[in-house]
Amino acid sequence: MNFWRTFLDILLPRHCIVCDIELNNSEKDLCNVCLFNTEYIRWEDATDNPFLRIIWNTHNVDAAGSSFFYCPENKFHNIFIAIKYHGCPQVGKKMAFLSFPYWKKLGLGNEVDYIIPVPLAKTRKFKRGYNQAEWIAQGVSLCTGIPVNNNILTRIRNNTSQTQKKGHERKENTVNIFAVKQNCCDLNDKTILLVDDIMTTGATLCDCIRALRQHFPTVRIQLYTLGFTKQDK
Repeated sequence: MNFWRTFLDILLPRHCIVCDIELNNSEKDLCNVCLFNTEYIRWEDATDNPFLRIIWNTHNVDAAGSSFFYCPENKFHNIFIAIKYHGCPQVGKKMAFLSFPYWKKLGLGNEVDYIIPVPLAKTRKFKRGYNQAEWIAQGVSLCTGIPVNNNILTRIRNNTSQTQKKGHERKENTVNIFAVKQNCCDLNDKTILLVDDIMTTGATLCDCIRALRQHFPTVRIQLYTLGFTKQDK
């Protein structure tokens, strides 16, 4: 196996998605230097932090956490570009698996019945070949043992890309785009962990919460995203 890996690396060298240095045959996706120097978010509380304070403006949720700051000026921004646009969803799973234990120690994921990834628009999933939120959810599941449930939420309207939109435009772009699937399991009095790739304004997550609470008024909700966009002061 090592021989063929070395042979393939000679023919088609692999590069670190962060710094673009050539990887050796023992490295995968990120070089050991970038993996060691990855900059994690280290908020000290899963029940009161900048993430939650944004969501609390609209909805009551129990806990939340993110693992990395999403900032275009930071070279680690390339992790999210690779996950979302360059066909590397396994990086999302890997980074969630490596980073979620910090939040697990703070209580995020405690007594959770299901991990629910935010659905991707069908056209985007077809074009991309995957939903990055599902891969991130798998990484959390691998770390916690909590099952992933893709049979709860669905996206009923394809909104335009959020990438270039401002705060108020993002909110308007994510109104009533999610719904609960017919004949799904009852979530009343259960606890779920809603997972997405990046938290920016919280508009997408809030519309998911709206859809869930309309059908399951007593569901308890926790939130996790791999990335968190620093908010403008």
